Amino acid sequence: MNNPHVEAIDLSPQGYQVDRVLGHNVHGGRVTYLAQDLNAEIPVVVKQFQFAGNTWGNYDAYQREVDILQQLDHPRIPKYLTSWETPSGFCLVQEYKTGSTLANVGRKFTLDEVKQIAIDILDVLIYLQQQQPPIVHRDLKPENILIDEQNQVYVIDFGFARNNDQEVAASSTVKGTLGFMPPEQLFNRPLTKAADLYSLGVTLVCLLTGHKSTEIDRLIDHNYRLDLRSHLGHLPANFLAWLIKITDPNPDQRYLDAQDALTALQTVDQTVCNKPPSLAIISLGVLLTTGLVTMYRPTIPTKVAISVEQIQADRGCPGCNLAGMNLHGANLQSYDFTGANLTGADLRGADLRGASLRNADLTNAMWHGAILESTDLHGAKDPSGKVQQ
Repeated sequence: MNNPHVEAIDLSPQGYQVDRVLGHNVHGGRVTYLAQDLNAEIPVVVKQFQFAGNTWGNYDAYQREVDILQQLDHPRIPKYLTSWETPSGFCLVQEYKTGSTLANVGRKFTLDEVKQIAIDILDVLIYLQQQQPPIVHRDLKPENILIDEQNQVYVIDFGFARNNDQEVAASSTVKGTLGFMPPEQLFNRPLTKAADLYSLGVTLVCLLTGHKSTEIDRLIDHNYRLDLRSHLGHLPANFLAWLIKITDPNPDQRYLDAQDALTALQTVDQTVCNKPPSLAIISLGVLLTTGLVTMYRPTIPTKVAISVEQIQADRGCPGCNLAGMNLHGANLQSYDFTGANLTGADLRGADLRGASLRNADLTNAMWHGAILESTDLHGAKDPSGKVQQ
């Protein structure tokens, strides 16, 4: 045993030989062991739950974890193997997956790696949400996601998971992890399929910023929102917009469910669209008589205009052609118009608090009465044609 504060446990009567302690939750009365199945000769994870006095009331919650795990069969969820009661609680045995949690993996991830992690976890959430009734994990965070040397990820710890014939109802006790719980869970309101999306989004933000789970408060602005533009403004605009949407405090403004979020993510263009193009020297052929080489700046295609309804659904449209768009009086708080063409657009009376107009072209746009508190106008051309510094 490698933890002197945890007593050795003899599981030989059940057919297991304990190797070492993997984790110890003092407050939750849980110890997690790596053990060997003496019959199958394979490594397994044994979770020992111990209850004392009135903490036996927690038994139902842990029994719920067993009930949920028994119905699941997904390659990214360690399989349930068996469980049994003990004099002070019970033990749960699961398939062992090698690797470390995202919280202690000890390395940085590239943007492509983070996107792949998101895709893999969304695949798990889609599976959970397809169950009848749907399952909400309720505690997605770096500590509950394993990753191995091949970057394969696994979702663990379903102790707070719930399933219900209706939307996941509020309970008498709020359970989850501060900073990763969506506001509706924090305030003990009914949960929808959008709840786990918020937690996944915050987890991805941790990976991208290098912040630990306990440091999420450093990313919150004065409006108590994740200030992603300040901390992740270097990301491709469309991917940043996806992150902002999935972590919106309002569940109605997030993606509807995991499938919706995955579809949007797979169409994200990760090309940095706001980076000024460099001059490219293109050879049009060797002209033996002159040796002439043509030098030019490539043309960047402009995205086609879209409807106001689509802008509202996507909470912005980075890089889009919105010339002359009528957004008079619209609520555009925290919308993303990074690099958009808004020449001649009607923004009179629009609420643009927290919105990104970074590198946008606002030449001849109408501004009267617009609310611009915390609006990011860096690099934008203002109505006079000047660039905001």
